[in-house]
Parts: sequence; structure tokens; C-alpha cells
Amino acid sequence: MGLTTGRERLIVAFALLLLVALGWFAYSPALSGAFYFDDLSNLGGLALVDDAYSALNFIFSGIAGPLGRPLALASFVPQAADWGGAARPFLQVNVLIHLANSMLVALFFLQLSKLIGMPRGLALFASVGATAIWMFMPLLASATLMVVQRMATLSATFVLAALVAYLFARRRIDRYPVGAFAGMSSSIVVGGLLAALTKESGVLLVALLLVIEVTLLSPPARVTQRTWRIWIGVFLVLPTAAIIAYLISLLPYDPTVVLRRGFTAAERLQTEAGVLWQYLANAFVPQPSQLGPFQEGYPVARSLLDPLTLLAVIGWAAVILTVIRLRRRLKLFAFAVFWFLGCHLVESTTVPIELYFEHRNYLAMLGPIYALCATVVHVPDNKRKLFYIGVPLYAVLMLIVLVGQTTLWGSPAQAAQFWYAKSPYSVRAAMTFAQYQLVDVSPQRGMEVMRDYIEKNPQHAYLRVQELNLQCVFLPQYDHGSTAQRVREVLPHVDFSISAGVMLSELFATVSDGQCRGVGPQTVRDLAIALMTNDRYKNVVHHRQQHYQLLALFARSEGDTAETIRQLQRAIQLAPTSRLNMMMVTTLVEAGEFSMAREFIASAREDGPWHPVKALLWEHDLDELGNYVDEVEKYMQSSGNEKPGGQD
Repeated sequence: MGLTTGRERLIVAFALLLLVALGWFAYSPALSGAFYFDDLSNLGGLALVDDAYSALNFIFSGIAGPLGRPLALASFVPQAADWGGAARPFLQVNVLIHLANSMLVALFFLQLSKLIGMPRGLALFASVGATAIWMFMPLLASATLMVVQRMATLSATFVLAALVAYLFARRRIDRYPVGAFAGMSSSIVVGGLLAALTKESGVLLVALLLVIEVTLLSPPARVTQRTWRIWIGVFLVLPTAAIIAYLISLLPYDPTVVLRRGFTAAERLQTEAGVLWQYLANAFVPQPSQLGPFQEGYPVARSLLDPLTLLAVIGWAAVILTVIRLRRRLKLFAFAVFWFLGCHLVESTTVPIELYFEHRNYLAMLGPIYALCATVVHVPDNKRKLFYIGVPLYAVLMLIVLVGQTTLWGSPAQAAQFWYAKSPYSVRAAMTFAQYQLVDVSPQRGMEVMRDYIEKNPQHAYLRVQELNLQCVFLPQYDHGSTAQRVREVLPHVDFSISAGVMLSELFATVSDGQCRGVGPQTVRDLAIALMTNDRYKNVVHHRQQHYQLLALFARSEGDTAETIRQLQRAIQLAPTSRLNMMMVTTLVEAGEFSMAREFIASAREDGPWHPVKALLWEHDLDELGNYVDEVEKYMQSSGNEKPGGQD
């Protein structure tokens, strides 16, 4: 079943090199693109990376998932010097990762084709054709062109490498069972761990391998049935069952989650039924107006009795029941369905995250695409010519649409206007468009876009905090007190946004110098308190911590040391951080309370993280704070001052 002739190897090598060249050509127009929303919040720490310590601090500072995604963040460290400039260097690496993944996809498809006994010529055609369609699929472009989604594509690299290694070992199980079991087991453990530390959905490797075993492969002939069942149970069935059990444990949603997200668990599940059909439609019949990074305005399916929602749910139920019953007769179809659903097991079921993101399909589309191309084995010989012509033509069509998409991504200002026009309910699309209008046209025009969006979508009126900040920056000569009052009135009723607290902090920084008429630090404090009365915010730990930190900054600006310490203590009780430790120590030192500062540092050592690397970084930061206390106290004693800023 291998490529036994030099001619075959040459043909395959040429085809894959051609795909790589075409892939680079297709994505090149997008290299002049920009950073987008999650890029800044996840990668902003690159600005502080200048040595090994700061690099480690960045790598283990991840907030995008429960594991912190350290391997993904580590991949950005070599590019720290490029942060603050254009996105091109980051996008170039992302494109290279996608091209490398495409080669792994080709190897995966070839290994799979050999294992299911596909004739060599058909295997080559199906594998290369499916790889081309996947590489050029426009739906998957955002996974590469949103810089931070390297987390998804690099995690896919480890999953694909593990799949290739598993299948390579699986092919030898009847001849070398011990070595094969060792190779299969290590590929699951090592590949799954690396993938999960890059992005948590990498744990789905076990589910994908289980799909392959259940739908396409037969048990090994020379391994006892008992041994095989035990191995499958331990390495594939139990881990997959554990994932499913965890997802079920999230039901029902806590009322605070419903308030924050705007949907119940049932509403999310029935909405996702329609989302999955939408993914498939946009994947195989790509329409530029339906593609792009800003999809958070996707409507929630509030009732199962809504005709489209009911049709989507019944459709999936019918498909699943059909493939369960006929999976042996419809192996490729069963593989496509279970692979697609398996890839969406985490991000499109019960985890209360946003409803729609294109990059969730990066691995999910492999199953349907391969099944489509591998169907050639079931086509009569006299009709295969149509298949041989149709697949390449379809790949070329995908390539043409992809180039149109990447050209749009490469013109950020034009793209922002296009995406906002087609996604008028997307707050991120509105803010991105407003930002470009602010810079490219005028501050007034940017604020007009923002104001127009808020009027049409009053649930996002927390954006008025940002509008007020812009008015203070660009129109400081006017009195903005009445605007601030209107903002205070709407904050108790707005939807949840993690960026609302950041906006208040930015407004505080703007008005602290006293340059905004009618708006001062006390105004910002009142706004923060008004927002905290909102039920969607007051029970969110991260926002409460931001709130107490902002109140501490306000008290510090007023010279109220006792209140500053009290608010910092409240924030630290929620979740201690190195930044909060620094604020507490510097506050105590400025007040001349050196002994209290040392006592705080000593107590903070007992609250360090369990993670060994994070614990080392925590201790390093506390050591630095201890040195700071010693140096300031020594300076004060030598100068005769009682505390920093005191007089002789």
C-alpha cells in the first residue's frame, strides 16, 4: 500500500509542493492585515518581554482557558520585539503553521486511506484532493488571520501529528503488537497533552481516534478481542466518557451565568443545532457576506418550537440515528458526521461561551471533506472521470473565493466597514469600524458610528463609557457632566461585557489629570458603583476584582491610604495577583509603613499558586518587592525623611 515507485513519490511531492505554493499565494494578500479584539487582551504582555524571566511570566500568564495555554503563548515569545508594530510578522508565522498543518493533513489522509484498504491511485487522489479543499476553504481563513487563533491552529498541529503517529503504529499492530500498542499509547498521551496545553479542545484527540476506530477500522486480527477492548476502553472510551460527563456536569447553568451570557443551557444547545448546520453551509457553499471574524451577534434560539430551530434539531437527530444504525454500511458518512460532531463536542455544546466562531471548524471540516473525496471508491469506473474533474475544480473555486477573502482581510479599514455593514448587531464590528473612522476620517465621525450603534443596540450602552472617554480626549473644552450623568443612568441595565471595567479604568486614567471639564475621578467612581449594581456584573469575580482595584486607585489618588488598603484587600481576597501585590506594597511604602509592607509580603508567600513555574515567578516578584521596601527604607533613613515624599 506504500508509494512503491519513484514516479508516484515524485507526483505526490510535486502536488503537495504546488499546494504549499498556492496556499502561500492565497494568504499573501492578508499579510497586511491587523490585530483584532482578543489579540490585544491575550498578547499585550509581549510588550514587557525582554529577558528569560519576563518571557516565562508571559508564557504562564494566560487567561484564555483554564490551562492557560502556555505552549501557544510560548510560540509568540520569539516575536516579542515585533509587538507594537504591524501584524505582518505574526500573520506570516500563522500562515506557515497552516501550510505545515496542510502537509500533516495530507499524511493523515494517506495513512487513513491505506488503513481502510483504498487502492493506491484512489488513495492518492482522495488524500491530495481533500487536502487542497481543506487548505483553501474560506470558512477556515479566520483561524489563520486572527493572530491569537494560533492557539487553535498550533493545537491542531499537535492533534494532527498525533493522528499520523497513531495511524502509522496502528498499521503495524498485527505484525508488531507490542510496539504498535506502545506507539499508539504514546501518541495519545504526548500528543493530547501538547495539544491541550496549546488549547484545551486538544483533549478531543481521544474522541477523534474513537470515531476512526468505530466507523472506519476493524479490530486487529492478531490481537485478542479482550486485549483490544481493554486498551480501547482505557485509552479512548473512558477519556471520551470523562469529557462528556464533564460537559453534562455544567447543566443547568447557574442564574449568574444566564444573566451574563444571555441564554440558558437549553437555549444554547438548540441554538448550536442551527449553528452547526450554518457552519456546514458556509464551508461547502462559501458566501463572502456570511464570513468574517465578527459573529457574536448570532441570534439565540429562544424556543424549540420555532420552525427553523425545530428543523435543525430534528435534522441532527435524524442524521445521528441513521449513522448509528447504518454505520457499517455507510462508513464514510458515519465518519464524517461523528468526526464533525466530535470536534464540536467542547465548544458547541454546554460550555457557556460565545455561540459562533469560524475557527472552531479548523479540524472539524476534515471529516466531511475526506468523506466527500473518498467517496470516489464507490463511484463506478465509467463515471469516475467526473469525480476526477469535479474535485480539482471545486478546490480551485475554493481558492478563488479564499483570495477574495484574504484580499479583504489585507485592507483592514475596508474590511471593518464591510463587516460592520453585514453584522450590524456585532459590538466588536461596530467598535472596529468606529476605531478606523476615528483615525482615518475624524474623531467626530468615530464617535458618530459608536453613538449610532448604541442607539440601535441599547443593551450595549456600556460603550457610552468609551464614548465619554473619547469626548474627554478630543473635546476637553466642553463640559461633559451631563453626558456622564446619562451614562450613570444606563449602566445598571446594560448587558455584560468583560471590557466594561477596562473602559472605566481608561476613563479614570484620562480624567486623573483634570483636563476633562465636568468629569473627574469622583465621576468615574460613581460610574463604577452604578455598574456594580447591575446583576450581570456584581457576581462576576473578575469584574468585582477590577471594581475594587479601580476604587483603590481612586482612593490612592485622594491620598486615602486606609481606603486604598481596604479595597486592595477585597480584590486580593477574590484572587491574589502579582499586580495587586505590587499595588499593596507600594501603597504601604508611600505611607511609610515598611513593617506592614514586609508582613504583607510574608503573608503573600503563603498564598502562592500551586503551579511550580508560577510559584517560582510569584516568589521572584515578592523578592523584588522585598528589595524595593529595603531600598526605599534605607534611602528614607539616610535622607532623614519619615516616609517617601516627606520633608527634612
